[in-house]
Amino acid sequence: MKCDVLVVGASPAGLMAAISAAKGGAGVILLDRDLAGLDHAANTLFEGMAAASGIKVEDCYLKKELEGMRILSPSGQGASIPAKGYFIDRKKFDEHYLRLAQSSGVTLLAGIAKKSRLDGSRRIVFSNEEEIEAKIVVDASGVSSHLAYGAGLVPMRHAEDIAWAMEADIEHPGLGEEMFFLYWIGSMAPGWKATFSPAGGDRATLGVFVRGHGQNVQPFFRAFLKRFRAYKKGQYRDIENLKILSVRRGGDPICVMPGEIVADSLMVTGGAAGQSGLAYSMRAGTICGSVAGEAVAAGNVSRGSLSQYEKLWKREFYWQYRMGRASLQTLAMMKDEEIDRLVRGLSGKRLISGGSFAKKAGYAAAIVLLFRPKTVLDLAVNLMRG
Repeated sequence: MKCDVLVVGASPAGLMAAISAAKGGAGVILLDRDLAGLDHAANTLFEGMAAASGIKVEDCYLKKELEGMRILSPSGQGASIPAKGYFIDRKKFDEHYLRLAQSSGVTLLAGIAKKSRLDGSRRIVFSNEEEIEAKIVVDASGVSSHLAYGAGLVPMRHAEDIAWAMEADIEHPGLGEEMFFLYWIGSMAPGWKATFSPAGGDRATLGVFVRGHGQNVQPFFRAFLKRFRAYKKGQYRDIENLKILSVRRGGDPICVMPGEIVADSLMVTGGAAGQSGLAYSMRAGTICGSVAGEAVAAGNVSRGSLSQYEKLWKREFYWQYRMGRASLQTLAMMKDEEIDRLVRGLSGKRLISGGSFAKKAGYAAAIVLLFRPKTVLDLAVNLMRG
């Protein structure tokens, strides 16, 4: 089989890379192990992130609109951030973008990319019993990808900082009707967060995202589930008997930072490149696919030509990701007592007393990052004024 662009992985970034490359005139194949049964975990979007990434939230996959988020400290201190958000039906979301890919001329192919080999100006990917020859291969197969590493790239600068996650779909009468996402931070989920996302009706999701403790985060999830039940006990009758319907596990490269993401005839995007966040990874995929289409049209698929993707991504996102990493590193060093004081400050009572402006801004940034990186800068300005 031959094509101009082979995209490996029907992740959000992979779907957008395939669509944008096809719209640029390239012949595109999208390869994934199970196109009929995609099972991706990310199911929340905020309006600010979606708008900044050029994404219009569609009714066909929207399950519930929410009013914002509430940050909760280990002792239950809370700070609300009003910002329109969305809980999406991830299966319908993936199906929607697969249809868009097909309507753009993308060929869908089921299979597993085992390895690739550079052959002159082309790259050959070995999948099952087939060989696929492409002018450009885009690795969009997520944090467990081996394709880029097999080609000699190190696409994540700090892969040790992947947040390993466990998330459950849960059910309890009325639980999904709440209007705010809830994010706990502190030692119950070291390095990042534990989450509650209402999905409408009786459905919601609970999850933990943990850095620095290996891939088995089940003990953290069990402890968080107990904490959640205690927190909601006065609000919901018989909350001890909430049902766990299904469980997913995976990794999120929240602050690993992209490393080497281009080589001759090869590009890396989305989770495989450390480009975290549903909306932001889709934008990264769009940039990647556009550059791939232009490179094919120009007849130059060298590393130098494809590096335009890296330059464009850095122009839009580098400092947001850099600030995000620094903020989460700060959060990881904070004790629960410090987080309690900080969240009280963000609730409008008072910020952490004592310490330099830089320390205050850094701590606040660590919390606000959970909403959107741009808010970090807004907060810094407000702190300087205050």
